[in-house]
Amino acid sequence: MLLWVALAAGLLVQALAPQLKIQNNKFIIPSALLSGVNEVRPDEIITRERRMQALSGILTLGSALCLGFYYRRVLFPKSKLKGE
Repeated sequence: MLLWVALAAGLLVQALAPQLKIQNNKFIIPSALLSGVNEVRPDEIITRERRMQALSGILTLGSALCLGFYYRRVLFPKSKLKGE
């Protein structure tokens, strides 16, 4: 059950990430982030995006590999006719 929760958490982190676009090898910051009163720090936005992508990848890939190992007998059943 914990592995399924980790997989869902990884996908949720991916869905909640800022989703910055890249054009001409540069990050495109959405206008919604620029319209606020607070100071915009592009380096913090990019660092947060990279951290969320890494966390999502670790959670998703790690739990998918562990689930594959856990369900290996269901995914790859042994042949009943192996001795014949």
